[in-house]
Amino acid sequence: MTQMTLNGSDELEKFYQNKFYFSYSGLNKLLFSPAMFYKHYILNEREDSTDPHLVGGRVLHCLLFEPETYDDNFITMPGKYPTDSQRKIIDNIFKQHLTLGNNSLSLEDYSQDILTELLTANLYQSLKTDQQRLDKILTQENKDYFDFLKASLDKTVVDQPTLESCKEQVEILKQNSDVRSLLQLDRTEEDTHIEVFNELQIKIEHKKLPFGLNGFLDNVVIDNDTKTIFINDLKTTGKSIQDFPDSVEYYKYWIQAVIYIILATDKFLKDKSDKEAWNIQVTFIVIDKYNLVYPFQVSEESISEWKSRFKEVLKIATWHYTNKKYDLPYDLAVGNVKL
Repeated sequence: MTQMTLNGSDELEKFYQNKFYFSYSGLNKLLFSPAMFYKHYILNEREDSTDPHLVGGRVLHCLLFEPETYDDNFITMPGKYPTDSQRKIIDNIFKQHLTLGNNSLSLEDYSQDILTELLTANLYQSLKTDQQRLDKILTQENKDYFDFLKASLDKTVVDQPTLESCKEQVEILKQNSDVRSLLQLDRTEEDTHIEVFNELQIKIEHKKLPFGLNGFLDNVVIDNDTKTIFINDLKTTGKSIQDFPDSVEYYKYWIQAVIYIILATDKFLKDKSDKEAWNIQVTFIVIDKYNLVYPFQVSEESISEWKSRFKEVLKIATWHYTNKKYDLPYDLAVGNVKL
């Protein structure tokens, strides 16, 4: 990590000028690879989330929880994206285009840069001439895509099939009686004891930690009569619905559940005199690749176990954060691993 620290010494100093607030994504990235966390959060070298399944997940969340904000965050492209390999080339060219600040330039104006990108990606190198390689990229569809990118600054591009698929999933979710009940989609004006919050950001200080915690909660329902807070988190999965419990462990969704409980407790219960009488129920609402839906409620036993395990997560995060070490994972860094 010596080289990484030297290369990013200014960024590291800047990072520690203000308190950092760990989200589920940040903690998960730190546990998986401290070096990846360093690159993403400290060096600010972040990969664009343009993979179709990631874009689809964001669109689905928006259409279900905040449909009125769709046009502020996304722009829909008629037809389909170029192929993945060609789209990456064009996306990279577009990044160069942004640095020039000349919006009149067309895709053809970047022919030499295109050839360089193709060489780097080892794409179409079996073709004999540069013109043949350029012809693969400079199609009318790709030119239209580049022009579209120029018109879509600060928005995420969504292709029409992805949008239609997400709309279908939203309707399927809304037709599920359990989901409607959990999200309080049928709440009336008479249900004054019910409060509903969608895409709620909560950011808190933590007295015992050198950093804070942060999160965006998909859906929070507060039932003041039963003294219950329902935290509902929407998940999509490319696997079958029955395999989701394995994903909870693999993707460490249990960390997300515990963070959300801590955040909700701080925001809604901290100042209540009867806070001990309140309950918090976490549910993962899952829709799989076959559009099957199931709300996985988390048991009290699981929450208790996850809270216990979360203490170790905070211990690891505190070690990295206070020692400013982001090379090896914790167990390797402290010498806990022996063969």
